[in-house]
Amino acid sequence: MNRAIYPILSGALAQERQMQVFANNMANVNTAGFKQDDQAFKSVMARIQMATPVLAHAVGFGQQIDARPGGPAERVFVAPQAVRTSFDAGRIRITGNPLDTAIQGSGFFEVKTPQGVRYTRSGMFSLDSQRRLVTNLGYPVMGTKGEIKVPTGTVQVSGQGAIHVDGQPVATLKVMDFPADHMPQKHFDGLFASDSAQPAKNPQVQGGQIEESNVSSIGEMVKMIQGMRNYESSQKLIQTLDHMAEISIQDVGRVL
Repeated sequence: MNRAIYPILSGALAQERQMQVFANNMANVNTAGFKQDDQAFKSVMARIQMATPVLAHAVGFGQQIDARPGGPAERVFVAPQAVRTSFDAGRIRITGNPLDTAIQGSGFFEVKTPQGVRYTRSGMFSLDSQRRLVTNLGYPVMGTKGEIKVPTGTVQVSGQGAIHVDGQPVATLKVMDFPADHMPQKHFDGLFASDSAQPAKNPQVQGGQIEESNVSSIGEMVKMIQGMRNYESSQKLIQTLDHMAEISIQDVGRVL
């Protein structure tokens, strides 16, 4: 088999992995607070020692076919390296629900889950049976003094994240920020995890609005089409090499 197939195959597998990331972005184009991902790759250099000793005597046919052919001793493969998340802000949409909250600029809401503290940009909040402020998955939203319980009344959220009921302050949303070189990593259920959180200095919060996904559906469609074409090109190259091997076996050794 032609060894050139393997680098091409690694490229095809890389394109397949990238297509999975694009498909996940497309599936979450309408998910509030979702952040788009990009697959990064790295090149892997495979070196082969080419032993080409000078033969002082004739060798048998079996030894001849076992000898490595001459040529370049390096092949480059492609391997997945990491999935990078874009933290660019998404579009802000007005919902009219006083419990919905959007963060302008940097920052994340802190929520409490069974796995520990997690962070989210999705401000689609509601009240559970205990009148706790919770996410759409039922996880309590944390305030500066712990879980937030909202009494009956008219709810308003100030620009600094303070929650008022009938004009009386009840709690303040806990908005956390991260250093640019220690951004949180994606976790389950669209949440983020990190040990580098610190309170945001000047959080900007808007009530009655949510932040939508930062995924551009048109941009992702273009990337998917390009990725599919690259994958098809890899397939055609593999088929061409396979056809060349077939011709070599059937025709080159034929006595004309």
